[in-house]
Amino acid sequence: MRTIEVQYGYENRVKGGRNMPVTLTIDNRDGAAMEGSVEFLFRQADGERYAYAYPLKLSAGETKQSSYIVPLSAGADAFWVRLKNEAGEITEVQQLDLTQNSGAPELFVGLLSDTPELLSYLNGVSVNYGQMKTRTFTLSESNFPEDRRQLDSFDLIVISNYQVSKLGVRQVRALMQWMRNGGVLLFGTGERVNDTLGMFAPEFLDDMYDQPEKRDLPLAATDGLTVQTPGTENEAEAPASLPYVHINLHGGSVIFSAGDNPLITAANKGSGTLAVASIDLTALRDYASAHTLYTDQLLTRVLGSARLERLASESYVTRYGDDWTAETLVDNGSAQLLPNLLGYGAVLFLYLLLMGPALYYALRHRKAERLYRRAAVSVSLVFAALLWLMTGRTRFRTSFYSYASIQEAGSDMLSETVYLNLRNPRHKSYHLALEPGSEIVPLASARKAVGKTALTGREEAELTITERGDAREVSVKNPPAFSEKLFRLEKSIPNEEALGFQGELSLFGDKVSGTVTNRYPYAVSDAFLLFYGKVVALGHMDANETVDVSERTVYNIPINNKQTVAAFLTGVYDGGKTEAERLRAMERAGFLSFYLSETAGNYTPDARVVAFSAEESAGKAVETKGLRHFGMNLLTTVLTVEAREGDLISRSALMRSPEVLSGDYIASTNSFYRGDPVVLSYKLGKNFRTEELLLEAPDAMFESNDRGVGTAEFRGVISFYNYRTGNFDDIASGKTHFTAEELAPYFALDHTLTVRYAEEKSENSERLDIALPWLTVIGEDT
Repeated sequence: MRTIEVQYGYENRVKGGRNMPVTLTIDNRDGAAMEGSVEFLFRQADGERYAYAYPLKLSAGETKQSSYIVPLSAGADAFWVRLKNEAGEITEVQQLDLTQNSGAPELFVGLLSDTPELLSYLNGVSVNYGQMKTRTFTLSESNFPEDRRQLDSFDLIVISNYQVSKLGVRQVRALMQWMRNGGVLLFGTGERVNDTLGMFAPEFLDDMYDQPEKRDLPLAATDGLTVQTPGTENEAEAPASLPYVHINLHGGSVIFSAGDNPLITAANKGSGTLAVASIDLTALRDYASAHTLYTDQLLTRVLGSARLERLASESYVTRYGDDWTAETLVDNGSAQLLPNLLGYGAVLFLYLLLMGPALYYALRHRKAERLYRRAAVSVSLVFAALLWLMTGRTRFRTSFYSYASIQEAGSDMLSETVYLNLRNPRHKSYHLALEPGSEIVPLASARKAVGKTALTGREEAELTITERGDAREVSVKNPPAFSEKLFRLEKSIPNEEALGFQGELSLFGDKVSGTVTNRYPYAVSDAFLLFYGKVVALGHMDANETVDVSERTVYNIPINNKQTVAAFLTGVYDGGKTEAERLRAMERAGFLSFYLSETAGNYTPDARVVAFSAEESAGKAVETKGLRHFGMNLLTTVLTVEAREGDLISRSALMRSPEVLSGDYIASTNSFYRGDPVVLSYKLGKNFRTEELLLEAPDAMFESNDRGVGTAEFRGVISFYNYRTGNFDDIASGKTHFTAEELAPYFALDHTLTVRYAEEKSENSERLDIALPWLTVIGEDT
């Protein structure tokens, strides 16, 4: 009898819908040699049983320890580990009940520090008005993962008082991939700034930092937060004297401060966030332990309210986040498969003509009416054969698949995400090989919702994913005909051929300049350059073609209406298209709308080149040869943007989410729900001297009602709060440029600008939200 010891997640705690590290120790001291497989069985949200299988070979008397990474179903409360022999028979089964948190949803925080006990104040903190509670886990160079998937459970990783160079190259790469895939990475600096941040400085900082200097920091003087020493009244906290480093984070904005001293600066990186503290975070232990509200505010601002609300909601959903929306992407096919209605109509008309008057009168003319029945049968057989030939290209005889591929080219890595839909035209089992080395995550169908029934762990899996080294295989057991099997495949490989887009770009105010070059060995189409709130259409680009961006039109786009932007960029509204071209454009628009929803949210200082390719790089997502497949390939590269002219800097006021004083503001789309006016307070930076302000709004072309999307642009009265008079001053209609002299009455002492947006009365209510203008400031860091 073999025994199985299982360790999973971190300290046997996991988060649903994330990758789960598992370590198995199998004691075979009393068993015979065995060659078979180990399987992890889960029940998905759609009720189906999915298994992940790995080869297993045990010698007689052996005790074997192995590590695996398996995707955990969202909402799962248990999983089963089972051993199978070579004949596929289950020999051992062990059920693992997952540790459930009975209180508030948890935030997993990883700590990388030589003194993790000094970061203990980050554990057990209720954040964002008690919405979530933190749980910390200590990491070290010895147990830090080399695979990004093993970090998937963490929402935040804090590195402070630690020499990052002790991590290996693969460990650092896993950390950076985890951050860009949606994680939040927070560095502490202080005396050990060279150890923690030094190796990343050239990539993440605009200017090299100075040496640390002792500075008196009034920790209690945090924007919007009043903190007192327990047991005192109106007694100000004494400043803390700490080593301080001034940080110029590229595209960063101050999110936490101590008086006039920025404490934490953050910037969006990919789908994640990089945050850097100007002090060693371990130095906050005593103060933060005595003031839990302070720690709550620090974590809330680092993670952001929108992210915290999303993470909290993930704890209650039954799907992999929003991945179920990818279902619509892979329901596409080829426009060539659509039946030719005119052709079928012509054949039907000819058949009725022959079967009716033509055949009858022909036989009657020859006085052979008695042969009509035989002739009619013969004509029917001929037309049946003709229809069979005509429909040959629209029939499926074996398994087929559709896909949507997103390939991001970095300077050293190519990362590809493929959404895949496998189908079979018959009610029979099938087996397919997928691309070697891919991470495969099955996606629960959004169209299914079933109750839970008890499982023993010996049930047959309806879908099994098998990994043998780099080989990946999928087996589907007796699915209904044409039923869908949805997957997300992810893979990263070295960018040895330097594929992607290259360019040097500048965005200063509302002026875009520079060049973009296509470094793929093939042409791309529907290419465009995406900034925050702006897009430049590049169109068709041949291999190695360079486009001068300054010669192209720059469009201001509504962040809250990505469907219309996607349709514009893919040419859905262009006339002169054939039906097949129009349908293909609509498919691309749907794909692009999904992609923009995933990437074009919160402000980022970088630009992104996006294009479609006819080259089927993702056609190899399924290794099994000879299968019909249909899909779309999206290529993208992130490019840095220069925002300086001499001593002047151009930056968006939305680098830091504005404080909402009234109204229903949506930070992720810079819009607000119709109804009451919204009042926003923009923090432009205490150490920034504004010379000019631009008020930019989406172009009117994106709010045309004939496209069925309603008004996208804000229409109404914009007012600046006058700190001298204490009143709001209405801005002249159409005014978009403001000088420093004009702005002087509207700046608070901390360089805050308060703006009210009052929508005019409108009978058009097709959209619930209205896109707001965005503020761009030009000035100088002091």
